Amino acid sequence: MVPTRRLARRPVPGLVLGAAVAASLVLTGCASGTDGGGGDETSGAATTDPGTDGSTTAEPTGDPADDATLAPDAATMAVEAGAHGRGLPPGVDGSAEGGTGAAWSAEPGLLYVVTYGSSTCPLLAEPEATAQGAEVSVTFVEVPADAVCTMDLVPATSVVAVPDDVDASADVTAVLGTHGTVVVPPAVEGATGEAAWVEQ
Repeated sequence: MVPTRRLARRPVPGLVLGAAVAASLVLTGCASGTDGGGGDETSGAATTDPGTDGSTTAEPTGDPADDATLAPDAATMAVEAGAHGRGLPPGVDGSAEGGTGAAWSAEPGLLYVVTYGSSTCPLLAEPEATAQGAEVSVTFVEVPADAVCTMDLVPATSVVAVPDDVDASADVTAVLGTHGTVVVPPAVEGATGEAAWVEQ
């Protein structure tokens, strides 16, 4: 019997090169931040603001109804006339039945107006109220007739400026568009006041 000798296999150069290229592409794809479809994660309206908590912000369009879907969380939004946020502001307990309500914010002369409705078509108050005596009237931004709205029920908050001659240290009647009227309890200095809700 003739002795046999086992020959060591040599790697095929083409296979080694192919494996190296494939590994390089995988690592490059992971580091580039693409979504697999070649799109850049940071393209589009939303951007991450460095130096903040990493929340996304978007460029406003100028139309309050459009900008509402881009608004920050009501718990962290700026408390200034015309601000809108998703959810409830700090210090306001939601209504179990949904609906529309109002409460003084911690900032003098600014009222929180809370509505419940579609998360994609929130009902938002105009930035300034009008007043006649102790009665304040709040109007709302019209939702476009052709808007496609989800059938969920979530709160949205608007910050509304009240005229200077309204006495916030007393009960104030607030007419909330066609949604009803509430009597808002007196403002509390440096804190959010008690919310008043339209009865369902």
